[in-house]
Amino acid sequence: MNTKSAFVRIRVIVAIAVAALVAGYASYVASSWERTAKEQYVTRTMSNFFTSLNPITQLDSVYRDADGDLLADVPENEALQAKPAELVLSFITSEDSTNEPAQWQELMDAIADKTGIPVTYLRLTDSRQQYEALRNGQLHITALSTGEVPAAVNTAGFIPVCAFGQEDGTSGYKMEFIVKADSPIKNLADLRGKRIAFTRPRSNSGCKAAAMLLMDEKNLQPELDYQWSYTYGHQGSIDAVLAGEVDAAPIASDVLARMKAKGEVDPEAVRSIYESEKFPPAAFGFAYNLAPEIQDAVRQALLEFEWDGTKIAEEFGADGTSKFAPVVFKDDWALVRRVDLSASKARSDLAMQ
Repeated sequence: MNTKSAFVRIRVIVAIAVAALVAGYASYVASSWERTAKEQYVTRTMSNFFTSLNPITQLDSVYRDADGDLLADVPENEALQAKPAELVLSFITSEDSTNEPAQWQELMDAIADKTGIPVTYLRLTDSRQQYEALRNGQLHITALSTGEVPAAVNTAGFIPVCAFGQEDGTSGYKMEFIVKADSPIKNLADLRGKRIAFTRPRSNSGCKAAAMLLMDEKNLQPELDYQWSYTYGHQGSIDAVLAGEVDAAPIASDVLARMKAKGEVDPEAVRSIYESEKFPPAAFGFAYNLAPEIQDAVRQALLEFEWDGTKIAEEFGADGTSKFAPVVFKDDWALVRRVDLSASKARSDLAMQ
């Protein structure tokens, strides 16, 4: 009887042990699956993030660049050169008041006087529409944000001519990371585990340059090391920081300076924890296939445009900007192209994982 009881106890103990092992293995497998699923989600999200930055780094094969300036050449065949009866102009795609015909009427009048061709305004709110309009001849003169310029050059034949500049002819801005004035965050390393607001995927100061800076210099990767979101505008990013919805945001120093000067942002409410080297500002330019004489006239109209007393000066002159300054894409966008190459490499590295 005692022997039988002992045997039963042993069988029970063995059964419990087996059950525990099975449960432990099941728990391990479930945990492993969960960990793998999380890693795959993070990798997928990071890949989508870097893909959305649109790092197009080479001139499309449909264009020719015989002189090596990294810009599409005017077609040699005169029949392929555009000589529109009406020139169409647009500004940087947005929903705000800077993207309205009245804001640019004085400039359109100046271009019309110089070219002898009437100018109309095309309001666009999506950069993809802007690229397409440039490619298909619906848009001839336009402005693009710093980070959009390389992609527009490479895929839509955009020719940058000038940018917002100071009286001495200099131009440019810095990318800043801002936090609330009373935030405990002191430097970029403190952003690990925090919430960051980017403006939009193709923005240089508002996203691309900032994301690559964090990745290359601080080993901080989106989704893995910090939470991120898009606000689709510098004002939205600043508002998100002030409201405590995010801990930090990268913005363009010239935009912040204008907003402070116009009383739209309290200078004491935010604090900068980082400033980059100088980037070129938004650029005005035209379609590569405009006839050379039209290109020359548009370039002259832009560079000779008098800002004093205009709506352009009223809107963009609060930080000392007072003229259109000439730019050279190959030189002035070299740093932006390096950012794009870093983003392209990050995307390729993730694709190989």
